[in-house]
Formats: sequence, C-alpha cells, structure tokens
Amino acid sequence: MTKKLLVAALLLGLAAAAPLAAQQGPPPGGPGAGPGGPGGPPPEVVLREVLGFTDAQVSSLHQLADTRRAAVEALQPQIVAAEKAFRDLVEAASPDPTAVGTAFLSLQALQKQMPAIDEAYRSGFGALLTPEQTAKVDAFRGVETALRTLEALHRLGL
Repeated sequence: MTKKLLVAALLLGLAAAAPLAAQQGPPPGGPGAGPGGPGGPPPEVVLREVLGFTDAQVSSLHQLADTRRAAVEALQPQIVAAEKAFRDLVEAASPDPTAVGTAFLSLQALQKQMPAIDEAYRSGFGALLTPEQTAKVDAFRGVETALRTLEALHRLGL
C-alpha cells in the first residue's frame, strides 16, 4: 500500500512539474545573472537548502571539483596532441600500420582516463553524503529518469 501511495505521489508531482518543464526559456531580456545558471541560485545554495549540506561538505565538494578540473586540464592537451599525431600518421603519404596502431592505442589510453576522472568525482560526491542525503539524491535521480521517460513519450505523441 505504501509503495502504491509513493508511486501515486510521484506521478502527481510529475504531472504538476510537466507544465513547468515545458515552459519556454527565460523571459525577454536574457537570462538572469549569477553563478547558478539562468536566474538560479548557485549549486552550493541548493545543496545546503535541499540536502542540508554542511560547510565541510561544501568545502570538500569544491576540493573534488578542483581536483577534477585540474586532472581534465592536464589530460586535455595530451589528448589533443595524441589526436594530432594519430591524424598525421593516418594522413601520411604512406602510413606505417604499426605506427598508426601504436598512436591509436596511445590516444585510446588517454581517452579512457576521462571517464575515470568523472567516476572519481561522482564517487567522491557520494562519499560526502549522509545516508539521508543519499536517499534524497537517489529519489531525485528517479524523478529525473521519469521526466526523461515522459519527454520521450511526449515526443512519440503518447
């Protein structure tokens, strides 16, 4: 019974949120200013208000973001250089298959590091959460999935 009530409440909430999601962008005159996006509050404010983040959690999240940013900034030029080297070898008048293969594998190894950086950031975020915060985040992700599903159904005319 409780599960049915929860599903009904979720569907009611989605039905109420659907018109809001379908609204056009910001009003004429451009988006609102601020670091939280078009007129929205900064993510830290939302995390404090909705999830009850503490100062320590916000600080740790900033450290995670800085670590992620530094790792991406260090890796990106290496990927660009490896892409150029690979492209140059492929476009050579007489491409050396061994050199092309080696360059491809080097490029692929660098590219595979990017998802690991993102996963470290996500798992670090998860480690910051209390069990109650984790439950809320999981619920929000469920709503996000439901909204994507509703959008797909809408695009199909259903």
